[in-house]
Amino acid sequence: MPSHSSTPKKVLFLITKSNWGGAQRYVYDLATALNRNEFEPVVALGGNGTLVEILHHAGVRTITIKSLTRDVDAKQELALARELYSIFRTEKPDVLHLNSSKAGAVGVFVGRLARVPRIIFTAHGWAFNEDRPWGQRFLIKAIHWGTVFLSHHTIAVSSGMMAEMNWPGIQRKMSVINPGRSIGAMFTRTEAREKIIDFFPYLLPYHSDPWLVCVAELHPIKRHKILFEAVRSLTATNSHLRLLCIGDGQLRSTLETWVKTHGMSDHIFILGNIHEAARFLTAFDVFALASKSESYGYVLHEAGLAGLPIVATTVGGITDIIINKKTGLLVAPDNVPALANALSSLLTNTEESHRLGQNSKLALKQRTVIEMVNKTVNCYKKII
Repeated sequence: MPSHSSTPKKVLFLITKSNWGGAQRYVYDLATALNRNEFEPVVALGGNGTLVEILHHAGVRTITIKSLTRDVDAKQELALARELYSIFRTEKPDVLHLNSSKAGAVGVFVGRLARVPRIIFTAHGWAFNEDRPWGQRFLIKAIHWGTVFLSHHTIAVSSGMMAEMNWPGIQRKMSVINPGRSIGAMFTRTEAREKIIDFFPYLLPYHSDPWLVCVAELHPIKRHKILFEAVRSLTATNSHLRLLCIGDGQLRSTLETWVKTHGMSDHIFILGNIHEAARFLTAFDVFALASKSESYGYVLHEAGLAGLPIVATTVGGITDIIINKKTGLLVAPDNVPALANALSSLLTNTEESHRLGQNSKLALKQRTVIEMVNKTVNCYKKII
């Protein structure tokens, strides 16, 4: 590897969407934490969302790709390939770091055509895990396999994700690097509850009640209805129980209708997005996530750092964060009784809840952004 006095190596990050989510946070953390004496980060992305704004604020150059969207259309893919080829030939990156399925699939193909010296792909999630017909899932897995095969190296954000890419000949080209996470100063429990009630005054009558929280996009894969059913069963014996859902998405109106038609309007509240939601997690008693699939689960990492006891499902990368009965409770997905029992046990056994929350906090404090960046830089150095 060249010394610090030599010209910095250019790392071009490519990601499909610029709205804020786990993959975008990952790109931001890497791009802003790289040593500028060694690396020059540039981020190419679709759209003009939050990621663009905060990267500019951090002094990282961005390139907006007009033809890069999540939609699949043959004519648009051709336009995207042309645009990417032009960018790669102009920028001449030493490392092309691909993120997300669409950017990965098209980017690795065009990157090879443009003779980019080294290509790394970070797999943040496999689209073949989504609820689709078998034929579509097979085709999508084949595309993912091709992305990994053509990349010089692939980073999986969890061991579960690496295990799921089980087709022949490619796991030797993969490694696991868990994302790091750090949170600024958190509010105290009292401060956090007061601020949430300031945002949502209708919660004032419930300020002293037990609060569950779920932070997740309102998407079918997150299985909010399973969580809702579990909470509904618990309210039969715990009339003071409240579930607050932070997040937005395509199912919002459907879920709001479910809450009303099942008479749960005094128990389940869909709040939408909250800026810097992680800082408010101390307001809650238990964190719950009922996902059918989860590549890693930044929100669980954040809940652990907040010291919250966690109930989650045994899917994907969740088992890289939660060790059952040591740092949280794990249940099978789509199992309402098991989820309800786990939530009930944490709500009634405060000593056990505290133990699990503190264990999780101690374990996850070691998994920092700096550690993630250093491991990723080691990948760059091995192949530059």
